Amino acid sequence: MFKKSIAAIALAFMMILSICNGAFASEVKIVDEVPSYSYQEGMSVDVVKAIEEVNKVNAKIEAEIAKNQEKADKLYTQYTAKLAKETDVEKQAQLTAKYEEQITTLIADLQVKAEKMTVKGMAKATAAGLEVEMVYVDVQFGDRSALIDPIIVVAW
Repeated sequence: MFKKSIAAIALAFMMILSICNGAFASEVKIVDEVPSYSYQEGMSVDVVKAIEEVNKVNAKIEAEIAKNQEKADKLYTQYTAKLAKETDVEKQAQLTAKYEEQITTLIADLQVKAEKMTVKGMAKATAAGLEVEMVYVDVQFGDRSALIDPIIVVAW
């Protein structure tokens, strides 16, 4: 009887944890792979401020990703609509070349901007005593995917 009650309590505890896990999510993430860090007991004020800064940088990167995903989706939708209407092969090739140039520029500009933000954020976090790394997350832009680099905290 004692073993059954322990098993029942353990099962109930696991169920409560699994139900509450998603219920306490504080924000909806646009890109799931962009990390966000919470505070733990025993962290110094400097570490908490540094983690806040890392979260701000990652949030800015996420906002830039979302903005550029919208632009890329519009470009792709316009490109496919124009391509479907066009019957001339040369004009289709011109449309494709123009689209390729636009989407490549959009992604490259985002990668440069995100990398600058990441490097600045990493410098501040390292100065505050955090051990951080740059990671690449795969993000979809229209018909392409690209690697964007937020910051992850390794240790403090």
